[in-house]
Amino acid sequence: MPRVNLPSDNVEYPGLGVLIAGHFLEKDTYQTRRVNGMSDWLITFTLSGEGYFIVDDEKITSSQGDVILLMPKVPHQYGTREGSEWNFMWVHFSPELFETNYLSGENLVKLTMENKHIQNRLSQAFDKLILDYRERNNYWFELCQNSLKEILLLIAQKQKYSIEPRVEEVLHLLSKQMSESFKIEELARKVGLSPSRLSHLFKENVGSSILETLKQMRLNQAALLLEHTDRNASEVAVEVGFQNYNHFAIQFRKRFGISPRNYKKSAQ
Repeated sequence: MPRVNLPSDNVEYPGLGVLIAGHFLEKDTYQTRRVNGMSDWLITFTLSGEGYFIVDDEKITSSQGDVILLMPKVPHQYGTREGSEWNFMWVHFSPELFETNYLSGENLVKLTMENKHIQNRLSQAFDKLILDYRERNNYWFELCQNSLKEILLLIAQKQKYSIEPRVEEVLHLLSKQMSESFKIEELARKVGLSPSRLSHLFKENVGSSILETLKQMRLNQAALLLEHTDRNASEVAVEVGFQNYNHFAIQFRKRFGISPRNYKKSAQ
């Protein structure tokens, strides 16, 4: 949780810390050097081109999809790699603004977000952060905090709970189009794997098969709809992707220990 609560109409820099963000496109003459480090955290997300960071005499390249997380008080240098342009989003924020114990304790962390869905989520979160920071409308700082929190959690998720990027993409496809029919061959083609290889990787990373995972997604969504909407059990079955009601009812009872209709009655 954020550690400060500033007035929503405050359009100056926060008195207890800094939260600033931007989007740069820089040629290879761009360079920043801080021999004593800085008091803030720095996060960069490379959209295209290449940048570099030098920390502890080690030079690290940042390319498309790379996130760099730099801790406060670490001497560093960064800039655009020679012969390239660097298109990147960035944010500085003071340590007191957010709890960061769940992040890696290394001076510099580089994460490559191979999954296009996660790249898009990061880009959208940065876009919202930058726009709210620039516009300074009511609640701008709280909105910036929300966007930054999403960025930090996506980074933490990648650090601690990362799964194979192609499996991650399949999970995204299943959740986004849960009610549609899927063939493993089609999913495999979309992520560039053979059906057998995808099935093996998926179970290895997720712990259950693709079809079992999809079934559980559908049943969980069905329970939510039964509990919080006026749809009846037959309508819910079709909406979440079950074309045969009897099959849906059997699977629902196995999952929740009660029939869909009685589940709805109990919720009401």
